[in-house]
This record gives sequence, C-alpha cells and structure tokens, in this order.
Amino acid sequence: MSLFDAGTICTFSSVRAKVTHNGQPVQGAEITRITKFKDTVTDVTSTDDDGTFSFPANFSRSVKKFLPMEIVITQQILVSYQGESYEIWANGKMNSDEDSELGGLPIDLTCELTEEPRTFRSSGSLILTNCHWDKE
Repeated sequence: MSLFDAGTICTFSSVRAKVTHNGQPVQGAEITRITKFKDTVTDVTSTDDDGTFSFPANFSRSVKKFLPMEIVITQQILVSYQGESYEIWANGKMNSDEDSELGGLPIDLTCELTEEPRTFRSSGSLILTNCHWDKE
C-alpha cells in the first residue's frame, strides 16, 4: 500500500452480473448502483445483448479506516426493465476491504427478476437479493 492509499476504503467492490427475466437475458435494461457513505454516489449503465452489466469498484477516503469505529456503507442496485423497477441488491457493507461483501469472493452474480428477494448474512451484514453467486 502506498502513502497515497492510506485512508482509502472500498465502498462498493466491482460488480459483474447477468440479469434474466423468466430465464431470458434482459437486454437494454437500465442498471443503477447507489452507494451511500459520506456522500451518495450513483452510477448508471445498461445490460448488453446477453443481459450482462458491470461496474468498477468504488473507493473513498476516510479517517474511519484508522479509528476503532463501525463503518456502514449502504449499497443498492436497481434494474429498470419494461416500466418496472427491481431492487436486486441491498446491503449494509460493514467491512472497508475490497471484495468483502461476499466474504472475499468477487461480486459475480446471476439475477432472475421474477424471483423473490432473499436475505443472506455475509461478512457481518445482511444482503437482500434475488441474485445467486458461486459460494466457493
């Protein structure tokens, strides 16, 4: 870690996902990623012909990295498709390390919009999602 990285925390690790609706790839859906820490950061992209999208990791600088205090970073991913909005990821990230959302695994998801969201506990926080990932 360089001196310039001191105090840098990962507010949202990189995300790659494939979105389907009734098993078919969702093409051209608007994907919104919202991160709330010190400020609200919003990123927008679209799914490609295969229903996939990706976001790079987000980082922020904070003295909280060096202090004995809890960090809570609100994360949300929304899909807008055929006039409907779907929340496919809601998390209160409590670890400032990259790839900590899924216990060290990259966020590489498969999301079916017709599935009901479920709650998972990972790295001390609860994730509400209708997505699946390789848990190994």
